[in-house]
Amino acid sequence: MRRLFDFRCDAQHTIEHFVDESITTRLCDVCDDTATRVISPVRSRLDHTFPGEAIKWARKREAGAKIDTSHDPVREV
Repeated sequence: MRRLFDFRCDAQHTIEHFVDESITTRLCDVCDDTATRVISPVRSRLDHTFPGEAIKWARKREAGAKIDTSHDPVREV
């Protein structure tokens, strides 16, 4: 199975290539030196408003659940 991996040479050039999982070295595209496969950190970024928006949604939902349904015409007998 071919996957995307990062490789880094001794000159600190970082390159990406789709290779088989068994491949651990390849030639650097920049300097033609041997580059070894490295484990790259996952790059993710959360929106800074995420916790605030989640709390706002929860409060709005709770307020909606507390609405008095005693005057609901379907419930009146």
